Amino acid sequence: MKKPIRYKYINLLLRFIIGVVAVWFIYKKLNTNFIDNLNQIDITDLNWSLILLTISLLFVNWGMEAIKWRFAIRGIEKITISKAFKLTLTGITIGLLTPNRIGEIPARALLLNKGLFKEIALKTTVSSFSQVIITFLLGGLGLILTQKYFKLGLDSLFLNAIVLISLMVLLTLYFRVNKLTPIFKKIRILKNQELVNALLDFQFIELFTLLIFSFLRYIVFFLQYWLILQAFGVELNSVGEILLIPVCFLFASSIPTILISEIGVRGSVALFVFGVVSDMEIQIVLASITLWLINVAIPVLIGLFNLKELKLLKEK
Repeated sequence: MKKPIRYKYINLLLRFIIGVVAVWFIYKKLNTNFIDNLNQIDITDLNWSLILLTISLLFVNWGMEAIKWRFAIRGIEKITISKAFKLTLTGITIGLLTPNRIGEIPARALLLNKGLFKEIALKTTVSSFSQVIITFLLGGLGLILTQKYFKLGLDSLFLNAIVLISLMVLLTLYFRVNKLTPIFKKIRILKNQELVNALLDFQFIELFTLLIFSFLRYIVFFLQYWLILQAFGVELNSVGEILLIPVCFLFASSIPTILISEIGVRGSVALFVFGVVSDMEIQIVLASITLWLINVAIPVLIGLFNLKELKLLKEK
């Protein structure tokens, strides 16, 4: 068998494996984590209008991510918003199989242009880093303003100082990475400064624009979480309680997860955070799982239809 034909079948096999594993994973999570809990409540009590609104916002959520990514890579690869959106969803499908879905980053680069894989992957990393900045910035501020709800065993002044210093370091790394370059040179694992160089390749206004896109996407995700909690009857009755949503994002983003444990971790974090203001434990967990199904599972299933773009081996 000629190599191009053999590579074609290998690519088909890889796509098939990724598709089957993704569908199996979603099925298992529905069957074990979701349905069992759902049977314990009366689904007629759910606000289905809010659930449908949350579902519709998934396209705004990932649409914002696609626009942000398209902006980040525009200097080396120009693509339409439609293509950016399709590749973003397919990246989610592939990334589902990796810890913290970090595989989304190289997957997009691989799907878009294998010849410029390294350059696109680094630009994509910077784009994703901007979302991390926003998550930790707003989550950190939320933690400062809601620490009265938690018993973390830390002095409030000490906690505030730790949060603020951490945020300053992140912002410095993002906007003034050149100031930290001498430090990186002394750390063996960071001597290869490709990410640093990728950050330096962006102008200040470009980095700031990426943050604006990330903030707008964060607002959409924030609104989705609030809507889904409301749909399941979990009321957040004050500004302080609403600010628990960024705290939940912060904690969930800080905990490493793998394919098998992602939903469990997110459900546990949601219960830990929102459990301080509500005793509706099953509804909190269900709301968290439902949001995962909306923002991850549905895009994963849509992304399956574009797996044909995945070609790890050259077929011609």
